[in-house]
Amino acid sequence: MTFKYFLTNSTNYTISKQEICIIFFIIVIAFTIRSYGLGEFALNNDEAIYAGQAAALANYSEYQEQFSIFRAHPLLLQFMISISFYFFGISEFTARIVPVFLSCGIVVISYFIAKFLYNQQTAIISSIILSLLPYHVSISKQALVDVSMSFFFILDLLLIILYFRQNKILLLYGIGITSGLSFLSKEVGIITFAISIITLIIINKKIRFKNILFVTLSFIFVTSPYWISFITLEEARESILEYIDWQSSRPSNHDSIYYFLIISSDILGYVLTSLLVIAYLYIIINKRNWKFSNVILPFIWIAIPLLFYQVVSVKGYHFLFSITPFLVIFSISLLSEDWIKRIPRKEILLIGIIPLTLLSNNQTINEYFLFIPHNPVLGSESLFHMKDAAMWVKENTPENSTILTLYTHMSNIIQFYSQRDSIAIQSNNNPSYQKIDHIDISILANKINYIVYEKIQIDNGKFLQNKAIELEDYVKKYDGVPVYINYQNYTSGENNKLLSSPAIIVYEFN
Repeated sequence: MTFKYFLTNSTNYTISKQEICIIFFIIVIAFTIRSYGLGEFALNNDEAIYAGQAAALANYSEYQEQFSIFRAHPLLLQFMISISFYFFGISEFTARIVPVFLSCGIVVISYFIAKFLYNQQTAIISSIILSLLPYHVSISKQALVDVSMSFFFILDLLLIILYFRQNKILLLYGIGITSGLSFLSKEVGIITFAISIITLIIINKKIRFKNILFVTLSFIFVTSPYWISFITLEEARESILEYIDWQSSRPSNHDSIYYFLIISSDILGYVLTSLLVIAYLYIIINKRNWKFSNVILPFIWIAIPLLFYQVVSVKGYHFLFSITPFLVIFSISLLSEDWIKRIPRKEILLIGIIPLTLLSNNQTINEYFLFIPHNPVLGSESLFHMKDAAMWVKENTPENSTILTLYTHMSNIIQFYSQRDSIAIQSNNNPSYQKIDHIDISILANKINYIVYEKIQIDNGKFLQNKAIELEDYVKKYDGVPVYINYQNYTSGENNKLLSSPAIIVYEFN
């Protein structure tokens, strides 16, 4: 294999032996970095919920009592994880290995999308970057429904590209199926179906009802379990309607430029973001060179999801995971334009863009240059304090105990690791969580036996402060006795002295 082959501008649809070796090498890189230390960290809030549902699907009775099957999202990822649990047991590793395999698949699919839209050079460079990109790696190592949704989201685009080239009816069925599987991963995956229809109309330059019907029927067939449960099961219907009502009424949690900030700082990094901006300016200037395949198509699959997530009031750090491959590919495609041929020793630039991209990422800068822990959003972190406290609860409390926590994150961690009934005093009106109208009466009637006060959460979520004060009042009012304290260490800003303070305190009512 020669260095020249690595930088070829070939757009051939065939796959050579050399290319198979390159793809295999990229898969090894992606899998190694994603699987490293996969089971060392405790599950975070969302992971605990999905893993708990997966365990319930795998017929673990203790989890069936704690985690409702019908909750916020469809159950495709949870079903896949349940298979892993069934054969290999319940652990952090077996929960996360499924998203790892899916994310490696995303890297491979992204390679072919980049090759078919642009060329082999763009495919190789962009897929290597994607396999190492800190944002993509960190989300890939979590048991989140966004990973499975994104897998089918980009697979759908690959099928559309093939249909654009080959115009085969069988591909239309595949487009409907993959868009349906994207929806079954997460409700917002229905945007995959909508973008697919829009793209097909643009490809055909008119509305062909026959083609749309093929895609629609395939979508309906694949998603039928979801609609059947909605129609026939009252529990499922109530859960879905309550969740939709709650989501639509939630206040905004970030300002309007949140996504644009994290694209530049966390998702792409400053170097790749600069390339992305220049790439868009370049195509605006060169309107005569616009093509559907390499300009309009990727623009549609970036702009529509980004606009959708921007309009939704609740914004999430991991929501843009699905369009990250397209952002990377489109940014790197700039380096395949004719202008780069005039640069001497262009190979240095093409190869050097990989480390430059990785080093310019905010996560890399914070952790390896500024030595600042990277914690992008409340609940996304895996805190060993929470797992340690939950394991203590499991080993030192009666099975019929009921735990009151500050926030739902701690409550979910306790339910997963301890299999104890747990209720959060702060639940943001989420219909998935049980509410307590009279906490005083519940404590006096021994319906609440312990309070778990996760002080470590307050630093990450200032909105918890009022509820924390309320929780402290219950401890004082009913003489709660501290039976477990987990400490966190930190360095004093004045003299760099190592100090410690309570991270999580468990109180018992006698």
